[in-house]
Amino acid sequence: MQKKASISELEQQIIRYLGTISAEMLGVELSKPVEILDMTPGAYNLNFHVVVDGKRFIFRVNIQQQSGLADQIDYESAVMQYLYPYQITPKVFHIDNTKSFFDFDVLIEEYLEGPYISLVEAEMPAVAALLARLHSLDPAEVPLITWPRPLEDTEELVLSDLREYKAKKSADERVVALTNQFLAKARPIIQEKSHLFAPDGINHTDVAVDNFIKTKDGLKLIDWEKPRFDDCTYDICCFLAEPCQLWCLPEVLSPAGREIFLQEYIRLSGRDAGLFREKVRIREPLVSLHWVFWGLNRLCDLQDQTTVSALQEVHEERVSRWQRIADPRHIEKLIAMI
Repeated sequence: MQKKASISELEQQIIRYLGTISAEMLGVELSKPVEILDMTPGAYNLNFHVVVDGKRFIFRVNIQQQSGLADQIDYESAVMQYLYPYQITPKVFHIDNTKSFFDFDVLIEEYLEGPYISLVEAEMPAVAALLARLHSLDPAEVPLITWPRPLEDTEELVLSDLREYKAKKSADERVVALTNQFLAKARPIIQEKSHLFAPDGINHTDVAVDNFIKTKDGLKLIDWEKPRFDDCTYDICCFLAEPCQLWCLPEVLSPAGREIFLQEYIRLSGRDAGLFREKVRIREPLVSLHWVFWGLNRLCDLQDQTTVSALQEVHEERVSRWQRIADPRHIEKLIAMI
């Protein structure tokens, strides 16, 4: 079996690889020394902060396919290239899906200088504006995975999470029982209200705090692994979901901050306020439960020793974050929300 490269070995591979591609492609002099400043891990990717000839890039190594697509890098780069002129994404410089140099696909993109957002009330209008702009764009201009029945498809996502969890050696029966209780309570509502939902825009689908970057040119979104044509309540519910917020921060958005965000998004998007709020109320518990299971399944992978080797060290460093979102008490709270 082929040995997976360590982080330090990947860094050396990156330096060698950059010597093989066109200098014009990156707009730099490749004879200058390459410096790797640090590595920001994702749950499925390793993102190396690289400096070449004084210019900064993100060298993204795709370890696993979160979208489930074999052409993951091509998919996310196509969406980013479409959205870039609208000041939503970083610029894409280069992709390589050949696996001829690395064991994985790679993408070289613009490094965005700036901090993540926080959940303070003052930042909510800018978040709402960015998502409203994204959701207003024509989804027909880029090939996208589509969820034709958004509410039922969200339920199926949770069911898929549950099936994955039940197959783990370290699965907790309490979690399974609570989830079954949640689903039993949610199903009549899903059946009654599914007609309210239809795909109506491009959704990022992973609008966690640490995917928003405050740049000198305004707020932008990174980590475009699994964009989708969906009812735009998915992104709104994802941003508002407390487990999603807790993945990044130890606190959640205040009720006042939540209201500021919703009011501004509804105003900018021109949506019917009553209908939109009802749809968010219905869908948010399902999206939140998906985040709980994301944490549960990653913790089980670590405990069962089934984590992909290239991500093992990264996931071990994030145990406290997984635990924060994987608490079964979140499911109890979600049952009460239905």
